[in-house]
Amino acid sequence: MISFLVAVKQPVRILLLVLYIGFIAALSLLPPQDLPKIPLFSGADKMIHFMMYFIFSMLSCWALKTEKHYFRLLLIALATIGWGMFMEFVQMEMHMGRSFSFYDMVANGLGVFVGVIIYVLATFEREPD
Repeated sequence: MISFLVAVKQPVRILLLVLYIGFIAALSLLPPQDLPKIPLFSGADKMIHFMMYFIFSMLSCWALKTEKHYFRLLLIALATIGWGMFMEFVQMEMHMGRSFSFYDMVANGLGVFVGVIIYVLATFEREPD
């Protein structure tokens, strides 16, 4: 499976990343009444934030070919966390039923951290014995 993912051309990877960023922006900024009403358990919102940014960070690492480029990993982590913070501040300023949440930013950041770590572990090439 990983060999298939590595074979995908970089322009396709970047296109998927840009589409995903648009997806996050739409979900983050649409007024709540425009989103489907799905009954969820308490805390599900934070899990959704975690998963969205987990995928965002892994997709970013894949799109920008960060294998063995640890400075790129750091930039991706900072950029994706920054995007999550930006979305929260935009929600606070837009006054359309969305609100700022520090805990959403924490969930976003944890998703980024776990995503980057898992990406590094999944693409780490072990030295032959």
